[in-house]
Amino acid sequence: MILGDTIVAPATPFGHSGVAVTRISGPLSFPIINRLSKKNGFSNRLATVCSIADSDGNTVDRCVVTVYKKPGSYTGEDVVEISSHGNPTTVEYIILSVCAAGARTAEPGEFTKRAFINGKLDLVQVEAVASLVNSKSIENTRHQQKILRGTLSLSINNIRTKIVSLLGRLEHQMDIDEEEWPTAPPSWLVDGVDAVYLKVRHFKKTSKFGRLLNRGATVVIAGPPNVGKSSLLNALSQSSRSIVSSSPGTTRDTIEVELLMRGVPVLFIDTAGLRQPKDEIEKEGVRRTKNFLKRADLVLSLTDGPKSKKPLNAGAPTLSVLNKSDLQSNKTKNPSVIHISAKTGAGLPLLKRKISQQLGINKISTDSPSLSTSRQHVAMVACSDAIQRSRSLIKKQHLDIEIIAFELREALNAVDALLGKTSPEDILDHVFNSFCVGK
Repeated sequence: MILGDTIVAPATPFGHSGVAVTRISGPLSFPIINRLSKKNGFSNRLATVCSIADSDGNTVDRCVVTVYKKPGSYTGEDVVEISSHGNPTTVEYIILSVCAAGARTAEPGEFTKRAFINGKLDLVQVEAVASLVNSKSIENTRHQQKILRGTLSLSINNIRTKIVSLLGRLEHQMDIDEEEWPTAPPSWLVDGVDAVYLKVRHFKKTSKFGRLLNRGATVVIAGPPNVGKSSLLNALSQSSRSIVSSSPGTTRDTIEVELLMRGVPVLFIDTAGLRQPKDEIEKEGVRRTKNFLKRADLVLSLTDGPKSKKPLNAGAPTLSVLNKSDLQSNKTKNPSVIHISAKTGAGLPLLKRKISQQLGINKISTDSPSLSTSRQHVAMVACSDAIQRSRSLIKKQHLDIEIIAFELREALNAVDALLGKTSPEDILDHVFNSFCVGK
């Protein structure tokens, strides 16, 4: 990315549609649109209907043009948005004309990266933009909108302010002769570190639910052949995604269905039956099943009889489910076993509640924003660990101010990395490379 040049890209997906938006950002944005439209200027944030022409004067399209003067734009630069007819050829023609006038095509995430560099967004808000674009539920959409508005960043910055204040007082103390250092921890230090610890611990606890709401969960349906795994998937999804047959080994490959449970996207995977494979195709199916078991957030261990053996699982939390409860012989007094009938639907509401409880979906709240990416969680854990080490040092009889200050600096560095104030370039590249080109 080269700052100071002007970039252009479609802000809406390629394809046939009523309207498509092309975005321009950079110092040449206004001169370019003035040249292409043959107008002397546009009013800030006022949509204007005009014709766009190429360098040879040929009309490209009749468009609606809106300009955003810096710094009051998404990127913090001069920005132009061109709304044209949603024909891919028209959009490409507009981009070629803009490039011929002095712009270049944008890299993935470059508009948002410029917003980050220009101080319009911090890294937490940047990740909210990506999550908002890819959101699969209205609950997560609302959650990410709160984060984008800065509510989460405000809370994290409050933690940062408290750490900086504590560090300032400790630095002042270290400027005093070492003989005058207090041997017992002063109340302001004890109370201050404890207050920071409580706030950090809160975010650590809620990050699980934020990430669950954002990325979803994976539930694997596993068991021997012909116990009703495909029937259960069809019953849960209320569709006929999986082929159902009385012949064992019908499902040779995995079949996936994504369902929303209280706003959380849950991927249910119907797997090949676990048994000694009879051919290479079935062998591959069993191998894939075992791989999915290792990656699952939850395994539904499905059987069709009280004496059936449990299928293999790789340590993931497991719910034991007994299918075909409509048959009189399929009964067990084991309270840990969930009785269902994929055929009649009996027991499915209970199974869904148990899945929700096991995954933690029932505890999710969007009232206040929480950390929603693994990167954010790792940074907050690093902050928490440093704060906990400083608390342990404070409890010792001999107060070592220098080491406590060091740990608080480590906590501050973790918070700054979380907000993107000190994030390495490779981390920034990883974040922005996940964006679409027009964002």
